[in-house]
Amino acid sequence: MPAGRPREFDEGEVLERAMEVFWLRGYLGAGTAELLECMGIARQSMYDTFGTKRELFLRTIRHYRDTRLSEALAVLEGPGSALGHVAEVLRYFERLVRDKQARGCFVANSLVEIHVHDEETVALLKNTIAQLEGGLRKALQRAEAEGELTNGRSPRALARALTNAIVGIAVTGKLGLSDATVTDIYEGTLCMLK
Repeated sequence: MPAGRPREFDEGEVLERAMEVFWLRGYLGAGTAELLECMGIARQSMYDTFGTKRELFLRTIRHYRDTRLSEALAVLEGPGSALGHVAEVLRYFERLVRDKQARGCFVANSLVEIHVHDEETVALLKNTIAQLEGGLRKALQRAEAEGELTNGRSPRALARALTNAIVGIAVTGKLGLSDATVTDIYEGTLCMLK
């Protein structure tokens, strides 16, 4: 961008709109023309601010992690019942699955779509999933210390199982599951905590 010329858009808002396109269409299905139209910026502005389509995609994953996932992690760290907070986070992902657009979870969708040899994207997604798992593990450790989690299961193992269940429901959610099926999955997942 030439010096002295102010940016005429809010970068966060534009990233949010780009994320919505990738979320609905996937990386491969999102065309540059559609991205530009939804973002409301010119092609050169996209390249100057975000780089290539792939670089924009990586920025949207970071944006999701820094907004949606950070909100979920903040819930896990809040005062009150740690197990209640874990159930609340599970409910958040359940709501994503009930989304009538059948988008699933942005990170889970990206996991399914990426090529295993794309080391940068794999590392970013791994880190994002690890943040969720770490937040669940800390909440479950707190639940154990406070006497809420009494089933004798390892908080680390439970956190891993819950993370896997969250990613799984997010992926199958793209099938447009019935409400009864989603409820069964949610309640079955909660049984891990009993």
